[in-house]
Amino acid sequence: MTELKVTMRTHRCWSRKVVTVALIMMGSHHCHFSMAFTSTSSSSSTTKSHWGRAVPFAATKSRIDQEHDDDYSRGLSPRQERAQIQKEHIPLYDEGSKWPRRCWNLLTKPFRRHHQKPGTLILIKSGESKWKKRGIFTGWTNSNNQVTLTPQGEQECRHASRLLLEAGYSCDQVHCSMLNRAIQSVWIINKETGSIFLPVYKSWRLNERMYGSLQGISKKAAGLKFGQDVVQSWRRSFKARPPPMSKSDPDHPIHDRRYANIDPDLIPSSESLQDCMKRQKPLWDYRIAPALKAGSNVMVLAHSNSLRGLAKIIDGIDDTVIEDIAFPPGIPVVYKFQFDDNNYNKLKPLVPPEGSLVQEHTTGVFLEKPGLLKEALLRQTQWQTSVPGAADIELAPTVKRMNNMEESLLLLKKEQELEHWAATHPNHQTDFLHNVPSPFHHSPQESNPNRGILEAIHRTIQRVQPTEENTSEAYIINGDNDQGEFEEPMHTNTNNNNINAADGNSMTGPRVVPNMAYGIDIAPEDPVVVFVRHGTTPHNELGLFTGWEDPPLSDQGVDDAKRAGQLLKQHGFEFDVVYSSWLQRAIDTAFYIQTELDMQWLPLVKSWRLNERHYGKLTGQSKKMVANTYGQDQLKIWRRSFDVPPPKASSYSFSYPGNDYRRIKYAKDIRISLTETFCRSIEARRFELHRKWPKAESLKTCMKRSIPFYTRRIVPEAVKKGKRVLVTSHENAIRGILMHLCEIPPEHMNDLHLPNGLPLIYNVRRKCISLLHDGTEKDPMEVYDFGSAAQYLFRPCEITDEDFARMEEHASAVVESMDVLLQAKKTEALT
Repeated sequence: MTELKVTMRTHRCWSRKVVTVALIMMGSHHCHFSMAFTSTSSSSSTTKSHWGRAVPFAATKSRIDQEHDDDYSRGLSPRQERAQIQKEHIPLYDEGSKWPRRCWNLLTKPFRRHHQKPGTLILIKSGESKWKKRGIFTGWTNSNNQVTLTPQGEQECRHASRLLLEAGYSCDQVHCSMLNRAIQSVWIINKETGSIFLPVYKSWRLNERMYGSLQGISKKAAGLKFGQDVVQSWRRSFKARPPPMSKSDPDHPIHDRRYANIDPDLIPSSESLQDCMKRQKPLWDYRIAPALKAGSNVMVLAHSNSLRGLAKIIDGIDDTVIEDIAFPPGIPVVYKFQFDDNNYNKLKPLVPPEGSLVQEHTTGVFLEKPGLLKEALLRQTQWQTSVPGAADIELAPTVKRMNNMEESLLLLKKEQELEHWAATHPNHQTDFLHNVPSPFHHSPQESNPNRGILEAIHRTIQRVQPTEENTSEAYIINGDNDQGEFEEPMHTNTNNNNINAADGNSMTGPRVVPNMAYGIDIAPEDPVVVFVRHGTTPHNELGLFTGWEDPPLSDQGVDDAKRAGQLLKQHGFEFDVVYSSWLQRAIDTAFYIQTELDMQWLPLVKSWRLNERHYGKLTGQSKKMVANTYGQDQLKIWRRSFDVPPPKASSYSFSYPGNDYRRIKYAKDIRISLTETFCRSIEARRFELHRKWPKAESLKTCMKRSIPFYTRRIVPEAVKKGKRVLVTSHENAIRGILMHLCEIPPEHMNDLHLPNGLPLIYNVRRKCISLLHDGTEKDPMEVYDFGSAAQYLFRPCEITDEDFARMEEHASAVVESMDVLLQAKKTEALT
């Protein structure tokens, strides 16, 4: 403990060497406090005031503090603070009915004091941003291109997540700021820890300190403009504020749509460290602390000054030393609590055991000694710049999760592609063997040494354009060409006049013309719901029944999601809320779309009701496996039936959702299973409440949960309030909602196919589905195969009274222009 204190003190004092020597000679033992307001320049004893006179620096600091202390008046009463927090809160998971939960908590409150322990708080600073690296005051600046994480910042986040995994910490909920660099940091950490399903609450109260007119200016330039001592007083003083940003400035946060629901009087134009900390107190009192009292582990990912504010609240740190508290990026700080003996509703931080890595004045424990990561990253940068080719090597790459069966099937698919290519191109000369790595030098992450060879061959094969005579055969090799899949990858159509029907029979019908939406076709005030099926996954590419399994997006799937976001951005779409399932492929798709739209701050609501259909015992198997086990006829029944479910999974199998204890705690809107509760309570020798999770689902039962979620949750919360909604989900979940919206007959539901990553625009006012132009002249019905049910999906839009009024206005304008033209011609003829 003593060593870390000395390290932190030395770190705070290294730039003030002359004063340090003087203080040591005077016998001072408090250099880190005595020098808090000492300048690093040679003329530190004086500074220039606003009128240009040289005055003592201490007098300047005292005057600035007094001015801003008298000026500070943005505080709210406790009742107003609680009302404001409740207004800002958006439920991000299915919380169920409030009254039964409140009654249960009231009845069990006296007993929980002796049995329930408070949760753990984990504080993490966001990764390094581009402006931070360049020494620019960032504050609330949130440009997607300017303040994103640097490669070092991303590595800091991955390092923090691995420290959490090593220490065995897991979280139940996450709080972060509304700034992109913090949201991106949360996404990286959650992906690394396998916790992407966690609810992430984004609050402006955790934003970095607002630096006013200093934002966007480098520290060096600010020192030249205002004086180095004045800038240091703004940075180091507890109550001094930098010059405010004008509210007419376009960069002022009052003009940012992400803060539209916040009272404009609460949005700062400039902040002192005191102001920054005061806005975090209500969030701690009414959101973070209650979650900790309930036993939930909470992770807060924010910025230097906002984390200082939380540390000040928890540890009661004095105003005079709060500026000495530091949170290095990439190193989590863990707080543990106990209930106060005199006041059960009050949390008291536990004193860390002897030998823990802590800062002075705090009780939070570092999971790693500060400074080690910074030194390691510096050495890595030096190595990459000095060793040729080392910049392309990542020390700890993120490996996509893949089990042995998936890896084997993927290699088999590439081998079959090689066989097919060799058979169709016997005389083709290629030099790809020169680029194939040696099978004896494979990556440690690869269990098969021949995988590198196959991937190199696969890339070479992809460069060879397929001919017409081998296209169909290649399609059969990659998977069954029967379109009646449980969950298809990308649906492409080679002949829009002859679409595959239910049992492989061709159905020739009228050509379907989809509604094409231009940017001007949908008025800004029109509420819309945009449905996007998640990007392609390795399971889709291998033809495996995925269901509730949680594979990540493949490289093609990431491109699908980004392309959807770019298309929506091209047409000027803006959203107010995003809904997704709690499966990784759908959440990742939503994140990539939000990133392309520069709307990462949108609330992301995750619900199990938008999950894919549960395939029971078929989960993780291919059609060929199922046909060999149950027979081809039975497979066709399961695939083509609307209300016949596959065989149920066992209650103790990996595919049963009730065994995923990290996720099931977030579903309160599903009824209780008495049988499962009884059996699991006997096994655990204590009472365990268990809910009735699906063990297998037909298309009908899948729709019974997705349609009510849309009608009872999305419609009241967003659609009826005129909000624009983005839904990223799965084929069968979206099928059910579209059946409700477009009145598709149930017998045709299996004939509706949804391509991956293609936005489907539902105009609430006109009650129709539209597609977006992608800038090409290609007919979407020739590019994608929506199945024979496309005639129900793309029904003509309804004409509303507003449309008639617009048409009449347009017709009147045309008639008036024609009358003016005729009158001009008559006048011209008379003259």
